Amino acid sequence: MHVRYGLVPALRGVTLEVGAGEMVALLGANGAGRTTTLRAVSGLVRPYSGQILFDSHRIDGLSPTEVVARGIAHMPEGRDLFAGLTVSENLRYGFFP
Repeated sequence: MHVRYGLVPALRGVTLEVGAGEMVALLGANGAGRTTTLRAVSGLVRPYSGQILFDSHRIDGLSPTEVVARGIAHMPEGRDLFAGLTVSENLRYGFFP
């Protein structure tokens, strides 16, 4: 997947595969593309090339509401939603089997 903001490339050739039932944390340095990757998967930005598949169906053209309806959500950090919890607790509480 490739994403850009205007003419500025934000992601170049990102490939990510998550298996059924897996819980994933996306880690990296500032400016590495974590937020842009999540925004693309969530339907908040659209890739200019590549595709996003979920359960063998393309979702890269769906609205954020439609993406959530299919069962995909992300919890961005920095909002102090669960500031009193450890990283492990945040990850555990964000997982619904």
